[in-house]
Amino acid sequence: MNDTQGSPTDGGTATRPRLAAVDDHPVILHGIQACLAGSAPEIDWVGSAENIDELPSRVTALPSVVLLDIELNDGSDVAANVQRLREWGPRVMLFSREHRPVVVRRGIEAGALGLVLKEDPDVQLAEAIRAAHAGKAYVSSRLAHQIVHDRRGKVRLSPRQLEVLELLARGLKPAVIARRLYMTEETVRTHRRRAIEAFAKDEGTRPASTSELVYRSMVDGHIDLGPSGPGGPGASSPDVDG
Repeated sequence: MNDTQGSPTDGGTATRPRLAAVDDHPVILHGIQACLAGSAPEIDWVGSAENIDELPSRVTALPSVVLLDIELNDGSDVAANVQRLREWGPRVMLFSREHRPVVVRRGIEAGALGLVLKEDPDVQLAEAIRAAHAGKAYVSSRLAHQIVHDRRGKVRLSPRQLEVLELLARGLKPAVIARRLYMTEETVRTHRRRAIEAFAKDEGTRPASTSELVYRSMVDGHIDLGPSGPGGPGASSPDVDG
């Protein structure tokens, strides 16, 4: 991401906030503009894009704050998106309907200053932008605070554990997973056991079965099967306790 629009303000307080947004729903982008034009005219709208790659060419000035939708249709990772934006210069505020604590925590740990939920009142959006411009953390509501600080977001699973869990969620048995990932069946079971232990240690409750482990991994945001998940095209019948 190249800076072709100048430099952000030092300390974030010397000028008016300059806002850009990344969201792949045009109606959301129009709504942000309309909201701020009426309630916070001191915030300058400098542009928007549907993904991170397009943003530098779509803004009229380097933004001091970027509102970033957590889950974009291009499948990009929220942590990588936050890091790229921060390297470019702007501060980042997450703006989403996303309630899964693991996904939100990834964005916060990558450098985002907080979370605004799309269902929260408009006035809180302006407050969040002002806070981010000043370099301050902000959460827009009690629900947003709960999501950011949910202990479920602290569970850490290794890339191999996530691979195993995703394949379990797709209905594959350990023997099939072992062949697909070029490991022994015992190693598959070890990854599954260690994932269960991670939930028990960091979340405080131990999944009672592989089915519960898979379910909690999906609900919390560790894995996301997309359209090919259970019930999607090509999905197999789950048999994850084998």
